[in-house]
Amino acid sequence: MQIFRAVVEAGSFAGGARKLGLSNAMVSKQISRLEALLGVRLLARTTRRLQLTAEGERYLQGAARLLDELGELEAELGEQRGEVRGRLRLSAPLDFGVRELMPALQAFEQAHPGVELEVVLEDRRVDPLAEDFDLVVRIGTLEDSSLIARPLMAMPIHLYGAPSYFERYGVPRHPRELANHRCLHYSLQRGGPGWVFQVDGQLERVRYRPVLTCNNGRALVEAAARGMGLAMKPAFLGEPEVRRGRLVRVLESFAPPPLAVHLLYAERELMPARLRVLIETLLAHFQARSA
Repeated sequence: MQIFRAVVEAGSFAGGARKLGLSNAMVSKQISRLEALLGVRLLARTTRRLQLTAEGERYLQGAARLLDELGELEAELGEQRGEVRGRLRLSAPLDFGVRELMPALQAFEQAHPGVELEVVLEDRRVDPLAEDFDLVVRIGTLEDSSLIARPLMAMPIHLYGAPSYFERYGVPRHPRELANHRCLHYSLQRGGPGWVFQVDGQLERVRYRPVLTCNNGRALVEAAARGMGLAMKPAFLGEPEVRRGRLVRVLESFAPPPLAVHLLYAERELMPARLRVLIETLLAHFQARSA
């Protein structure tokens, strides 16, 4: 069952063999034995790709469920002996996951090598329940009322531009002047092109017409550092370039409030020890950083 699932997930016998550390011949032999045992063809083999048969699709669903249940049982027994083990799926925004989350996960992995972490980094808003994630990092507004939310950190954001840009286009003195500036837009930002500032004690959304739109925050920081325009980005992305002299902050007296970062997870009657320990590790890591 494990070999069959690995082959399907990898899309090839060779990929499944690499994932499991087995030879191609061994993997092929085990799949053939499985099909002979079941008396059905599970995979339609072509020269270009593998395709599940109808029987293979049904068997995969059942096998995956049984393997997951077996993994849960083994993890529960291990946790009763004081071990933390098993599998966890974690989703986080791409840039935050690369820059901020990995150091915390390194500490967790070193302390609990029996836990297998699957980390999915992407900027769309995933559905933890529908997509089977144990834990989700969410930046910004919370809308998932059915989920438990634990505050992780407050993430400062700033408006950045390059010295070369300001030499050419001048420095904005008020957010409303941004209509006359070249602005770089993050395409996954909700509400379309517009940045929120604190003006006269009130939050005001200032709209702009972007000269460049991109779905990656690091790319927009690089574009800003090259003088292509202004970018509103989290400090963890912008400050390294400030220290290098490639970017400077502007409109600091109008800076928006920090974005809230939360851990989201579904309520459970009995939370697995591995998930509880991961949550505690992440909360402690970010709390120590902000102290």
